[in-house]
Amino acid sequence: MSPRKTTSKAAPATKAAVKTTPAKTEESKTETAAAEKKAPAKKATPVKKETTTVRKTAAKKTVEKAEIKESVFVQFAGAEYNLDDVKANVKKAWMAETGKKESDIKDIQIYVKPEEHAAYYVVNGEFVEGGRKVEL
Repeated sequence: MSPRKTTSKAAPATKAAVKTTPAKTEESKTETAAAEKKAPAKKATPVKKETTTVRKTAAKKTVEKAEIKESVFVQFAGAEYNLDDVKANVKKAWMAETGKKESDIKDIQIYVKPEEHAAYYVVNGEFVEGGRKVEL
């Protein structure tokens, strides 16, 4: 029998690649020295931490809306009618007529006729023949 040769799959040994950096030439040494002379070295200055507290003087301002009291008056032929009173009288008359509560009112329409000293009204779209009337 003949001896078998075993071959390894490893690559043959070659010269190792050597990294070399180019040596500084005299010109580059003088340029570096000149640059150092032009720019003086900065000294490390200690960093001062300022601890100032900023107070928020703008406190939350509570803006209260001033309620405006509105009053509307109708004046005609020497008579004066306050529409707030007319509204209240219409609601009372409707509740007395129907037996329902004020909270049942969803929609109200009031027609003031000062020449008749009366106000006609329609509540929740319920129309009554001849209309509902309140004397002023």
